[in-house]
Amino acid sequence: MKNGKKNKTHWKISLAALFAVVLISVGLNYYFSNAYQLSFFQNGSESIVALILCAAFLLVIVIVNLITSRLFKGAPKSVHNPKAVRRFMAVFCAVILFFTMWVYPLAEKASYINKIENALALSEQQQGDEEITVLFMSSERKCMRTNTSNCHSQSYQNAFFLKNNLSTQKEVQVRIRALDSEQNELKVIDSDIMTLEAGELKLVETEESFDEASIWSRSSFETDRRVQSYESLYRYRDRE
Repeated sequence: MKNGKKNKTHWKISLAALFAVVLISVGLNYYFSNAYQLSFFQNGSESIVALILCAAFLLVIVIVNLITSRLFKGAPKSVHNPKAVRRFMAVFCAVILFFTMWVYPLAEKASYINKIENALALSEQQQGDEEITVLFMSSERKCMRTNTSNCHSQSYQNAFFLKNNLSTQKEVQVRIRALDSEQNELKVIDSDIMTLEAGELKLVETEESFDEASIWSRSSFETDRRVQSYESLYRYRDRE
């Protein structure tokens, strides 16, 4: 260890891999934007949240660095290296922003598009003679479990879709009665009055839907337990 040479860091391989990931993600975003009319970037409020998260981590590191600099003032670089800490802060913040503002939204878009495709396929099976089709697509917790936490405190986010099977534009409202696996009532909620073009499919939005979130991050409503089935009642009219 003392007499051996330091192994050369393979920066070219790492940078090439990063460039490939960015290039592929840009291509996917471009495809999603054109094929599904989704915004290329997440909206401003979500970007602000990402910046605040990055700033919070940065503040903690700066405070720790200042305290360490005072406690180990004049210490050799092997004990405390301010230059290395600054490099770490820059790389760390760049990684946080890359994942929160680019990678995570891309994954959310892919999940949303998968729900859209499944909803379209399911609507073809359920359509029948219905003027409006109500589709239940998912009931899930958006929670990243770690060794020190669990997801029990998180609510289930439920995604319902509406499809206008008529040949003209309509204003539609639906009432959903969400049920658990034992057919117990979890929630009864009315949707907003939604405008649907002929043949259009839309996520059901209610008073619980977060309007400031990007469309791929929204849910119809939340429940404390997983929704397993539902009952629905809809009404529609010509747009005034």
